[in-house]
Amino acid sequence: MPSLRERRRMVTDEPYRIESALLGRPLASFRRRAVAFIIDLALVGVLIVVLFVGLTALSFHRSDGRLFADLRAARAAPEAERPARYADVGGRFLSIMVVRDPGLLDDEARAVLDGGGPAALWTHLNPEADDTNLTVVVGASKIVATPEGRRLQLGTDALMGGMANLYNVGFLFVAWFTAATRLGRGRTAGKLLARTRVVRLDGRPLSWWDCFGRAGGYSASAATAMLGFLEAAWHPNRQTIHDRIAGTVVVRDPVPTVKMKAAT
Repeated sequence: MPSLRERRRMVTDEPYRIESALLGRPLASFRRRAVAFIIDLALVGVLIVVLFVGLTALSFHRSDGRLFADLRAARAAPEAERPARYADVGGRFLSIMVVRDPGLLDDEARAVLDGGGPAALWTHLNPEADDTNLTVVVGASKIVATPEGRRLQLGTDALMGGMANLYNVGFLFVAWFTAATRLGRGRTAGKLLARTRVVRLDGRPLSWWDCFGRAGGYSASAATAMLGFLEAAWHPNRQTIHDRIAGTVVVRDPVPTVKMKAAT
């Protein structure tokens, strides 16, 4: 086989060289691959939510170390005292948000804040003591008018503050599939449950770079209106775009045994 230096100087068949032991090995069906991917997506979703909640809580704790303790105290307080306590905690919460995003408040909300303070602003936006007019959205934070009243939409940047720099959904997606594939030797949690495995066509073990390239290649498969994923249903070796990028195939694992019919 040509050396590494020679392979960089001339065209070789290396990208298409297939390990002889791999020939004839059963491929994972499209259904198995879909099931494995759905399981992994669910796990990535859980990771994303847990990290979002954790970083958000940490960011507010760093801004106001007593915020969550006082919230627990408000919940445990006598019913008559709860509205005032909730308004105090909610006002402090809004104050942190306004510092992070000065353009959050409209003129009406700004006038309430200037005239009555953070607690008054919280009561203004949440007139019902047992209901909170807050929603988390992707994008900028703002106050919107709804049939139910004025609702405060909170974006991730305002919620997480400086912690938002550590939160990137695309990075988490690629990191999950890279680490899970490499540490599982071709099997993510989903592939383990679906009994499938990613292998290199040339038979060599998967490297971190292989797993990273394959995980990053998901974006290429998605960019083709998802046809890059669906290609596993008709490609001769059931290769998707990200499989061809990494030089991999997905096979059944373990290899199913073939029962021989006894001669009669």
